[in-house]
Amino acid sequence: MRPLSSPAMSAVPAHVPPFSQQNIRLPDGTETLPGAPLIAESAGMAAYLRTVNMLFGSAERANVKIADVGCLEGCYTAEFARAGYDATGIEVRAVNMKKCQFVSDSLGLPNLRFVQDDAANLADHGPFDAVLCSGLLYHLENPAAFLQTLADTTRRVLLLETHYATRRRSPSWALYRPWQFSRMIIHEGNPGRWYREYADDAPQEQVENALWASYGNPRSFWIEKRHLLRRLLEVGFSAVYEQYDFLEDVVKDSFIQKRNRSLFVAIRDRTGHAI
Repeated sequence: MRPLSSPAMSAVPAHVPPFSQQNIRLPDGTETLPGAPLIAESAGMAAYLRTVNMLFGSAERANVKIADVGCLEGCYTAEFARAGYDATGIEVRAVNMKKCQFVSDSLGLPNLRFVQDDAANLADHGPFDAVLCSGLLYHLENPAAFLQTLADTTRRVLLLETHYATRRRSPSWALYRPWQFSRMIIHEGNPGRWYREYADDAPQEQVENALWASYGNPRSFWIEKRHLLRRLLEVGFSAVYEQYDFLEDVVKDSFIQKRNRSLFVAIRDRTGHAI
């Protein structure tokens, strides 16, 4: 286990908004969120890289384009670039883009870039050989439609980390408030639950600063897990599986059960067609 960061590592410039979740160590020793685990040492980042590294040889990485959709503060995108991939982070909020730009400027990597745009416009920036969609799908009003966008833009592999709905009351509800979830209904042809993000009349400033909420849609739809898997098959990914090594400990870690959230992998063959 690495030692806790020293105060000397906390010198992120005052003009950069404070990082809320993602910590990477920059070349000068600065950490973006001192005291928090480094993204580079996390089980999640290791799992993402383990999958893409199995699909793409080290000699071809420089030509492999990876998108991190809804990249938040850009640190996962940066780690893909550090691993040698051509990495693009897409983020809609201006406050997060300032942090992404700081990371990019600090690293100075020619294979790292960030664009400010809505995830719905992913196709405008692709196609990509690999796409990471982590912590985004369950913040969308029409997630089934977005899965089609992901399929249309992904040539080889999609890494999808997301919450999903359950038919019975879930332990994950304790992380939110029960009234935020609707009863089970059908939306876009899939069973699931609506999740209330914020009030319908929330001012734009509140939406901009709600870094852990949706953008532009006051409620989101969580698809039930088995129908989420079916939808991935419907949009063209015929090799679909659940990857468990994003957990710190696959025996003791109850993250999946407590949060109804997991990492799903969907693969196409090298021509971009369904296998």
